[in-house]
Amino acid sequence: MEKSKTSFDDFLKEDRFELQSYLTYLFTRISDYFPEQTEENMINQ
Repeated sequence: MEKSKTSFDDFLKEDRFELQSYLTYLFTRISDYFPEQTEENMINQ
């Protein structure tokens, strides 16, 4: 049981890292696609 628990924790950590990388990539693409709107929204907030 102990071994499977450890590998499951490792899986969650890796999965979370991949998700974070993917979201960062998407956000960068969107920011590059709409630079003016993004800057205006940040100023208005």
